Amino acid sequence: MLRLEYLFGRYIHFARSDDPELHHNAITTLFDLCDISARGDIKTLLLKEFERQKASLYSLKTSQAVDQDALQSTLADLERVSLKMNHSSVKPSAIIGENDWLNAIRTRSHTPGGTSPIDLPGFHAWKNATAASRHELLNRYIQPMLPWQESCYLFLRLLRESGETREVMAHHGSFQQAPSGKVYQLMRIALDDPSLFAEISANKYLVSIRLMRCEQDFKPKLIDDDTVFKLTFCQF
Repeated sequence: MLRLEYLFGRYIHFARSDDPELHHNAITTLFDLCDISARGDIKTLLLKEFERQKASLYSLKTSQAVDQDALQSTLADLERVSLKMNHSSVKPSAIIGENDWLNAIRTRSHTPGGTSPIDLPGFHAWKNATAASRHELLNRYIQPMLPWQESCYLFLRLLRESGETREVMAHHGSFQQAPSGKVYQLMRIALDDPSLFAEISANKYLVSIRLMRCEQDFKPKLIDDDTVFKLTFCQF
């Protein structure tokens, strides 16, 4: 789901532009989206997860501490997205498999410089067409994947909102914590310093976080400062 979210974000960014080179990037990103969605188990697991989430939320209908309007809205979102996913009969991977033009671009993309005007004159002609015609084609290709996008975004939003955030200290850049015995689906880390990033390792015995910074040669190095960051464990 995190990879799908990342790829949908890239596709939207490239497709909304009028730049033909960014539209080229949108087409190659579409290939990655189709590769992930070709895995049949993802749709099944996602639908099962939505059913589990709906059952969990239904149990809160009698709770006085829960905003019932927000609960009903979330349940309606889950029901709507589940139906869209369940009824999406077109496989996104078929977008490429049944399209000779896209197949040719994908095949040539594996060759360095293989999408040049010499190799793919038809693709080059499309990139020099009007921005409106390119937008129309990109919108048509992404249509079968919109239920996946909506499902992915809803799943991750609910999961992220399920966690409780707390501030913790990384002493000399390192933080360790023994799990509480619960099973979590997602761990989130928020850092105030944009030059830092986290390297994470986790198992059932220990969660280990190391805060790193890239030096001028882009070699990551453990920081030596005591640093406060926000940590969230998410489990819906």
